[in-house]
Amino acid sequence: MKKGFSLTFCGVRGSYPVPGRETRRYGGNTSSLLLEIGGRHVILDAGTGIIQAGRILDDRPQPGQAIHIFLTHLHIDHIMGLPFFAPMFDPRAEIVIHYPEAEATRSQQALEALFLPPYSPITLQGIKARLSFRPLAAGAGGAVLLDDGIEVASVSHDSHPRLGVLIYRVSFAGRRLVYATDVESPGSFAADIRAFIAGADLLVHDSQYVEQDYAGGLCSRKGFGHSTVSMAVRNAIACGVGRLFLFHFDPRYSDAMLEAMLAQAREGFPETFLAQEGKKIKIRR
Repeated sequence: MKKGFSLTFCGVRGSYPVPGRETRRYGGNTSSLLLEIGGRHVILDAGTGIIQAGRILDDRPQPGQAIHIFLTHLHIDHIMGLPFFAPMFDPRAEIVIHYPEAEATRSQQALEALFLPPYSPITLQGIKARLSFRPLAAGAGGAVLLDDGIEVASVSHDSHPRLGVLIYRVSFAGRRLVYATDVESPGSFAADIRAFIAGADLLVHDSQYVEQDYAGGLCSRKGFGHSTVSMAVRNAIACGVGRLFLFHFDPRYSDAMLEAMLAQAREGFPETFLAQEGKKIKIRR
């Protein structure tokens, strides 16, 4: 069994995609992470970044191996790339979408609607891959065991309007990555969330706002379900993680602003980095 475990950031922005000169260095696509684990592939979220993940996978066909996509929630910036994900149209591909099923919602129908008129001309018949959907209980947490000892565990965090969000922990061969986007914790995470994250080798944490935008007067972003850099740093320290990657940046922020955020974060947690599109990170102990 292969022991490699890596993360490639394919989309790092929040809310909506922002291509252009001011976002060229770190990227303007919305949330999507490609994990390559023991020769298998797991994708976290399906924003416009998943289009690049699809191009990568198109160059590396894996007959007989399913691509597992885990969604944190169904806000549009986290699912808008699905109709443009190349493996969807490859009859050799098997794709499994794991999603949070909130009470009184029709999440699978919402995802399927992305392929249907009036939003898209594709239709479900246009999907050539073997596609299946697996709901995750939004409040209960739990773990999905994939082949070769890959475990994807989840826990619910309720700060993100209106239906909350899942935090994912991916474990393989003694290494752990945690993906905590669209979270807001003005103090720090609650004890159960801290225990879930504790000791992770790498934490990808929502860092949408600088402090002045979060708290700023009439335009305060309090209650929007997103973190500041300080919140991300506090949680990294409280959870005892190895490395922190700031993520889900406000679409109004330039690359220069992100670098200023990084400098601030490193004053409190030196092992902090910026999520950058196309950057491949090895998960190590």
